[in-house]
Amino acid sequence: MIELIKENYEWLFSGLGVALFIFIANKLSNKNSKSRKVLSTNKISNNNNNTNKVIINNFGQSSKSEEITDENRKKDNTRILFIDDEHTKFKMVSILKKAGWRNTKSIKDITDLDDAKACESDIIFVDINGVGTTLFEDQGLGLASALKKKYPNKTIVLYSDETTGDRFHKALREVDDCLPKNAEPYQFINLIENSTK
Repeated sequence: MIELIKENYEWLFSGLGVALFIFIANKLSNKNSKSRKVLSTNKISNNNNNTNKVIINNFGQSSKSEEITDENRKKDNTRILFIDDEHTKFKMVSILKKAGWRNTKSIKDITDLDDAKACESDIIFVDINGVGTTLFEDQGLGLASALKKKYPNKTIVLYSDETTGDRFHKALREVDDCLPKNAEPYQFINLIENSTK
């Protein structure tokens, strides 16, 4: 290689040789910078309802950016309603909102099964005592039973802080689930997650 340079010394360092060297170096430099730019900014998006973005870094490794998962989408789209005469004291709504279930509401009662809040909800939690009193003698049990008949595709859940009562009421078999009012927040969240699968 050194002998080649010695033999062609004049030609290599003449104007033509320097220009050729600069041209080749520039082409190689542009090619490398373009490939680096493509690798560092290449974004691959998946169009099958999962909008995860993957960024490929200079080393060909991928990392997730601004991930929107199916779970987050479910949390954003699921509408949850609590019907509870003591709704201002019951803290489950705020706990669920903090857990990402942002479309969670609580109302004191409904006096019409076509109530807009009941119609738009996907999951309805009904307190056994103190609600549905204008429509049903057996209060929340009657309300939950009627809601399940009117909206069979909605998840209807009974809950109460009462430990006594009619253990054989038909509403307990008609609704999707039952929980004690003092159940752990995890139990409410788990029930909601299982209902949205």
